[in-house]
Amino acid sequence: MKSSDLQKRSRLATHKDADPGQAKIDERNQVVERASQGGAVLLDETSRWMSGLPANVRPVACAHRFPRITNSIADLWRRTRECEAYLDSLVIDLRGNRTGFPPDVAKELRALRSYYADLHPQRDYAWELVNRDD
Repeated sequence: MKSSDLQKRSRLATHKDADPGQAKIDERNQVVERASQGGAVLLDETSRWMSGLPANVRPVACAHRFPRITNSIADLWRRTRECEAYLDSLVIDLRGNRTGFPPDVAKELRALRSYYADLHPQRDYAWELVNRDD
């Protein structure tokens, strides 16, 4: 067998082929593991991004308790649609089974989402401004 015949596969893909029931368990375990990454640290870029925010919207408690989430927000900040979607997913429970953030973190995330909405108001597109009653 040549090395070019080898195909890179994830552990999860291999498990899905072998045992679909085990794959679901592995997926859940990965979600739990990702959510509880205690070793996550706040990146320098994230600290710089935070220092550029107004003091009243800086996610300080979130950065302290959930650095991975704060790093993600900072990374997405300049990509409007992705950042809006991510911030919305944090403040709105679309799954219906989340326990939510501690009150101080939830308050910061709502303030940050509101600030972001003010920075990036919804734009009206030309086709939405056409009067269709004519």
